[in-house]
Amino acid sequence: MAEILCCRPCKPRYRRLVDAIYPRNQLDGLINSNMQKLTFYAISQPEKLGRIAEYIVLRMSRDLSRQRYNQVKISVEAMDQLLQSCHNLSSLSQFIESFLKMLQKLLETNNLQMEKRATDSFVNFANIEENTPAYHREYDFFISKFAAMCHSNQGENAKTVRYAGLRGLRGVLWKSASDPLQTSIWERQHMEKIIPSILFNLQDDGCFHLFSFDIFKNSYDIDGNEIDTSTGIVFLDQPYAVDGIADSPKTLADQFLRELMAKAPFGLNSVLEPVLKHCDLHEKWNPPPIFAVQTFRAIMYSVKDPCFVIQALIHHLENMSNSNASVRIGIATVLSSIVSIAGSSIGPSLLGIFNSLLKQLRQSVEFQQTECCPSIEEEKIYQETLINTMGDYANALPDYQKVEIMMFTVGNIPKLSDDGQALNPGDAFLQNVLVKTILRVATKYKTSYLATVFTDSFLITMVQLALSADPNVRLDTHRIFQTLLDRHDNLSVLQHLPYVLDVSDLQLTVEKCSRPDQMFMRKHIHLIVNMLYKSVCLVPENDSQFEHMEAILCTMALFCVEVGYDEVLIELFRLSFALQAIALESSSGFSPHKRIAIHNLVAKYLNLSSQLMAIPSLCQHMQQVIQKRISLGYRSLCLLPELNVQNGENTEKIKEQIAVMLEEDASLLFDKNDVAEILKASGKDVQRLAIPFVAKNNALSLLPGNNINNYMVLKNTDKPDAFSGRGISVQDEADENSVDMSIDWSYESIRVSRKNTIFTIGHEKKNITKEPVTVETLRNLLNSPLDTVEEERKEAEKTQQILEMFRSEPFDKLMERNYQRREEIDLSKTVKRLLQKTNESNRLSEYGSGDKPKNIFELKFPSFVC
Repeated sequence: MAEILCCRPCKPRYRRLVDAIYPRNQLDGLINSNMQKLTFYAISQPEKLGRIAEYIVLRMSRDLSRQRYNQVKISVEAMDQLLQSCHNLSSLSQFIESFLKMLQKLLETNNLQMEKRATDSFVNFANIEENTPAYHREYDFFISKFAAMCHSNQGENAKTVRYAGLRGLRGVLWKSASDPLQTSIWERQHMEKIIPSILFNLQDDGCFHLFSFDIFKNSYDIDGNEIDTSTGIVFLDQPYAVDGIADSPKTLADQFLRELMAKAPFGLNSVLEPVLKHCDLHEKWNPPPIFAVQTFRAIMYSVKDPCFVIQALIHHLENMSNSNASVRIGIATVLSSIVSIAGSSIGPSLLGIFNSLLKQLRQSVEFQQTECCPSIEEEKIYQETLINTMGDYANALPDYQKVEIMMFTVGNIPKLSDDGQALNPGDAFLQNVLVKTILRVATKYKTSYLATVFTDSFLITMVQLALSADPNVRLDTHRIFQTLLDRHDNLSVLQHLPYVLDVSDLQLTVEKCSRPDQMFMRKHIHLIVNMLYKSVCLVPENDSQFEHMEAILCTMALFCVEVGYDEVLIELFRLSFALQAIALESSSGFSPHKRIAIHNLVAKYLNLSSQLMAIPSLCQHMQQVIQKRISLGYRSLCLLPELNVQNGENTEKIKEQIAVMLEEDASLLFDKNDVAEILKASGKDVQRLAIPFVAKNNALSLLPGNNINNYMVLKNTDKPDAFSGRGISVQDEADENSVDMSIDWSYESIRVSRKNTIFTIGHEKKNITKEPVTVETLRNLLNSPLDTVEEERKEAEKTQQILEMFRSEPFDKLMERNYQRREEIDLSKTVKRLLQKTNESNRLSEYGSGDKPKNIFELKFPSFVC
């Protein structure tokens, strides 16, 4: 039988319509009129859409194998038009299967033009919203192929291929992320192909060269924008990618990366792990990590949860803790550059993140102390970078969280030993580093009220650090005090306080001390002045002596300016005269150079405080003493900046002569009696000024709840002053005005009131009567100055009495007294006393109280007769 041939009239209609769109001349394009007929037929007969697509793909495969690229172009155009016109049909899923098969065949040719055409078609397909879900569709081939195209680096058309690959991957993202029913693009195997492809193109060739770390540290302009150190062009650090069509692989990669991170779900490790892995494999952490900084800043601006990125970086830093210091420096630098972007989104993971940074800092300090550390300088750079990171991290937080960070850091500082000895080298170095960390955080904090930041625990630790064995720690602690005290930007002027004839030249901002600050200072001023006194005593007698003296002077001046109400000023006057007294004593063990430095410190402070108090006679007294010192011609005592300190082999001898001269000539010293009279004449309360300043060995016990460790401090040998301003002795005056302002503990007063009342306190003082407590009494108690000297004296007397009792009295008498005390608190005696009191109250109600008053409803009002 002859073979039956299929002639044209026997072909199905959809095939005849498909054949009609192809021109006879292979150089011509698509026949649009026939294409419209095919489109109308596909819409009218939607069940034929799948067969139409299969036939077009069949023809395209045949033309592709014969390299008829014009015919292939017509097939692709026809499929694109059918897709645009029929995307709402229910049978679209079958058409899309053939459509994706066609694109796959085009991409497998490795022909640039075919790859570009397939990419364009896939992007058009990605922009179409399908009404029918596709449960079984996968894009594994397209992800692999487009990712391979993104890494093309050979030939003249490498950038064009990479650009097409990025567009294809972006299309996959659009199609997969918008449809949750399709295969998830966020799986690890997909992200490990997509993310490296983006990062490879994000790094433009020749843009990231290696520069020194010092250059990178200065690669930010005054507005905070990053500068590309290779080109000198400012890289605009903005939340969104540059608008417009991307014309290069790098620009497109930047847009794609931001879009990918913006669509990523919360807390997805598979998105960030490829970024970290890419930086590890391609050594992008090595300083300066410009590429890593740029990448992570783009991620931070785009991701939904910036805190998750910070946590992932810190976790990666922990995993790389055994790597080279340069790698850790790079990761810490990236953290420092992105942490400020997180802002208030850090939230509840605040202390967790900061604890991780502190842990890394502690590990670095411990590693530096070992012999295995290859480069101490790099470890120090790493530590400085971590400290800067924590400072930038704190700067992005609200003020109350900055306080929490400082408190948390304080809790990690190695405490001073009980006997005041120096710490071991590891703890001492860690203490130094953590104090620098607190200082860095403090520079980002703006103090409103002192009590908010200077809690008892924080103040105790700061006082301990100010008296530590390490001079650098003491100096940094004073800088912390200065930073937290300075609320009106006076620190820049007072940091190197000169001698001025007119304080208005300094342009200080002085405001009235608030009530909360007054209460804080009233509670803690004695602890603070004690710390300042001992800080002066601990100033090292070496080249850093001038720097330490200036720091202490700046702290005193800030207390005077920021919280300078009368009580604080009087206490600072007491401190100044105490320092002047110890500088006069040759038995103090200080060198003549240090003694003269203390005299100059006192002179500068008294000159400043007297002018701020605006009392002419007080200013005149200070000026007279200072001018008389200047007139002697000794440059060591001259506070004028234009005169230099005398140098030469006889300098120490001259300074010793000056110290002896100050001891012998009282006119060269500031007179406490004159100052007291001047202050008293101006209406100031000078009672505290009459009390001798005595530095406490356990100064920290002045704080409420004194459960802290005592430490060794130097003792002061101030002599009692003779003046009082009234006809009673100084000690009696101290007894009169010594009131403890602490809420947690207070001693009972033993003074007998003039009034006779029925209120008695304590079974041991039954003969002492006391006034009833009133609001006025509490107000007077609250406003009374605290006299710790008198309280210590009373406690010492009580201790002495107890010791004398046990030393002198016989054992039988002590037993009898103890028995009597136990009898007084015996339960049966107590019950008996309560019963007697009840009987007495019953008798009083029976005979003295009268009849029970009537209920208000039983009262009868008198009738009035008009």
